Amino acid sequence: MITHPNPKRVAIIGGGEGATLREVLKHNTVEEAMMVEIDGELVELCKEYLPEWSNCSDIVGSDADSCFDDSRASVAYDDAFGWFINSYGEGNNKEEKFDVIIMDALDPDDFVEIVGNLYKDNHFVDALFNGLSEEGVFVIQIGETKSRTDPADDTGSSQDLADMMRALQSVGFGSIHIYDEGHSHFSAPWSYLVCFKDSKSRASWYKTSAEIEIELHQRLYRTKSGTPALRFFDGPNMIGYQTPPKVTETTYCRKEDEPWECDEYLGIDPEIVDTPRSHLEARKSTVGEHAGRGLFAARDIPMYSNFDLKGSVKAFHLWPSTLSVIEDLYEWADDNDDEYGYVEDAISSVKTFAYGYGYVATLLGKNHISVDSTIETFCNHGCNGTYSYGDEVAAEFTEMNVDLDRAPEALLNKVSEVYSPIYERHLRQILSLGDYTLRD
Repeated sequence: MITHPNPKRVAIIGGGEGATLREVLKHNTVEEAMMVEIDGELVELCKEYLPEWSNCSDIVGSDADSCFDDSRASVAYDDAFGWFINSYGEGNNKEEKFDVIIMDALDPDDFVEIVGNLYKDNHFVDALFNGLSEEGVFVIQIGETKSRTDPADDTGSSQDLADMMRALQSVGFGSIHIYDEGHSHFSAPWSYLVCFKDSKSRASWYKTSAEIEIELHQRLYRTKSGTPALRFFDGPNMIGYQTPPKVTETTYCRKEDEPWECDEYLGIDPEIVDTPRSHLEARKSTVGEHAGRGLFAARDIPMYSNFDLKGSVKAFHLWPSTLSVIEDLYEWADDNDDEYGYVEDAISSVKTFAYGYGYVATLLGKNHISVDSTIETFCNHGCNGTYSYGDEVAAEFTEMNVDLDRAPEALLNKVSEVYSPIYERHLRQILSLGDYTLRD
């Protein structure tokens, strides 16, 4: 819920006990929360014997004691499989979309025949995708968190989960993330998938702890009792969700066709030469009349060498939210130049330094910049293709053949995989490392 900027319409698939509905109704942005539950008898039994699970009496914004009676809530006693296909399948696309769809039904690792049919059916998954708004989020529980000895999903007993992952990616979800949660009072932690319709929405997944805290403060209804509205979630918890558990990475890399990033980003290749900083010197360039400062080899350095790995990982990063603040402040200062020209000058210096010496990427959904914090700042900025450090793709482009206002797609460090726990777990390494000497 918190990864969507303004969730107004929410669909819950299953959740007959009403607990998921209760949590959704705590958000003051919600105008409609619709449950699609096939078992009406289960709902009635839970109302009678588990009333605390659907108790909304302590929520200031609720107008009913039972969440099922809240004016924002409705229940469709129907098969969700058929309901979504009939509503959002091919040729049946309703105008009203959902901002969030929460799947609180059978888990893909349950050994029930209907589960396999449900999660591998592209028509159903496509209907879910079509039923989401442009910034829509789909959330699903996928059962007990893997253990270190488990095989990959596509070679073990979790074939249904592997089929579901393929279906989610094939219908067009732009970004998929996995996290586990140990507060559910089950026998072990459970894992969940958060699927963003648009890859740009992943910027919401990487918000800072402080940003999450502010959003929770602004969005959640207070309780009549004065107790916290949420017992197990806050900003720091969200930071933990951003990094999948190690076991997820381990089983992911056990696929029969091993993902390429398992070899590329798991640790540092011991065969790569790590050139110490002492082998470099900063001095004025002699290339051209107006040449500036540059970084040069003080002794022989072999091709495909790295520079000062220990220093490289100390790069500082301007995350999308930070970069947005800088851009907004600059625009405001520019509009009020007569009175705040000094602010424009200061922000302009920051922007010039960041864009001039940093690397723009979109791994977090929106533009963000990483800037080396050591002498490596002066690497990879030689004029007219004279630099000797970077990567072979970037080496094809120079300031002489590129429109500086519209960088080529190949120069943007973008996510090449919709789902990859490797990217999630090694994000800062990917942003800080990767360049090497292009020649001896």
